[in-house]
Amino acid sequence: MNLEQERIVREELWRSIVWAGLGIVGWPTVVAEVAWVDQNLFTVFGLPVIMWAVLTAGMIGFRTVTDAELQRDMISLPAYFVEAAILGGIGAVYLVTAGGYSPLLVATGYVSVGAATVVWYRYAGVFNSTTETTG
Repeated sequence: MNLEQERIVREELWRSIVWAGLGIVGWPTVVAEVAWVDQNLFTVFGLPVIMWAVLTAGMIGFRTVTDAELQRDMISLPAYFVEAAILGGIGAVYLVTAGGYSPLLVATGYVSVGAATVVWYRYAGVFNSTTETTG
């Protein structure tokens, strides 16, 4: 593993603390509120670990393939939408499982909001590199 890959893995492991925290708090909440999910060792501890591992490995893979830095001072469109899709997906799963909403309705809203955001950002030129900063 080269130095760049080691740096990416180290940064993503530090960031994965957030995924672990969301999993530890979120999955037991979903399991407690949804009647059709049994409360057992796998659903309370296994699902958070699986979520943490998949999201961490996915972010390491994303950064390795795209060479994105995921820093707030140099925000890029793909990195922004990956973060938004992950957080929105967690919210969508909660709405379907615990909220009792129709999966079709939630998926339609999820895709519609994502498409509207892309159109608005392109129209507004938020990620246009030709604009100059003031100050």
